[in-house]
Amino acid sequence: MKKIFVLIIALLTLFIATSCELFMQEPAAGKVYAIFMALDYQVKKGDGSHGDSQKALHGTINDAKTQLIAFEKVATRAGLTFSGYSFLQIGNDDGINIEIGSTTVNSYPTLENLQAAITALRTITTDNDLILFTFSGHAIGGGIALKESMATKPIHDLIEAETLLDLFSNLKGRKLIILDACETGLAIPHSQESSSTLLENSISKWYAKYFSQTSEHDRSLYVMSSSAGTDSYEAEFNGKSYGVFTQALLKGLGWDFSQDKLGSAPAPAIQNDRLTTDGLLRYIKEHQAYPYKRSLTNTNPIQHPMVTGGARDMVIFTF
Repeated sequence: MKKIFVLIIALLTLFIATSCELFMQEPAAGKVYAIFMALDYQVKKGDGSHGDSQKALHGTINDAKTQLIAFEKVATRAGLTFSGYSFLQIGNDDGINIEIGSTTVNSYPTLENLQAAITALRTITTDNDLILFTFSGHAIGGGIALKESMATKPIHDLIEAETLLDLFSNLKGRKLIILDACETGLAIPHSQESSSTLLENSISKWYAKYFSQTSEHDRSLYVMSSSAGTDSYEAEFNGKSYGVFTQALLKGLGWDFSQDKLGSAPAPAIQNDRLTTDGLLRYIKEHQAYPYKRSLTNTNPIQHPMVTGGARDMVIFTF
């Protein structure tokens, strides 16, 4: 009997120790810095400073604006200080100057301006902070459609994932990149289950530098994507267009689309007083307007969300 008791205690101890490793270590509460980037590609062709051949999008700006409000309120409920920055391309409008720390940055969504924003964040962030970056727009083969700079055209230069991830990997703190764009989750085939434990043979060259088993790169960098190797879609919800993935994400944060505001109840995606990447992904898959797996009874196209960044779940907020 004594041996059995000792064995049970040993197994419980091992289970508890293993369970702790399922979460990325939670640092002391810091601040939240968030960049919300979106493009609608609705520019006049032939304009001297713009020009584009991308299909116009109608939900991307709503994605970014609503995410800023929702994440700010959720962060505030978690007791954290929040600083949010919008980088939007709306028609032919140019960006505005915004302050990040003591640095002035133009908010037009170009690679050059994003680099300036990251450089500014590097001077004010700490190891305890959370850095969010969301992108809603076009992507092709994993490259997101941005201008290199205000001086270049067309607007749809493709910025490779490695370039994007390199920018954030040098920042302190936890980094979560959320991409609502076609083919930005090339790490897994669309027919498989989404998972955050993608360390075997399913990592594509898009993410391999950061998330392979032999990688020595920053383990605090996570990427959540609207789709694997498939297209991402927009749809109308209560009279406003959103990305299908972003709409489900916002619902997971507690956004009430009928009232166009964050509800008073805790975020539905919260489990055990934590909002995590896996928990948010699980909610999105269950509540997304389009299915993530093929079905004989559903004629909508599939859209397969995923998250990658390691075998451990990342805690976004603790309540």
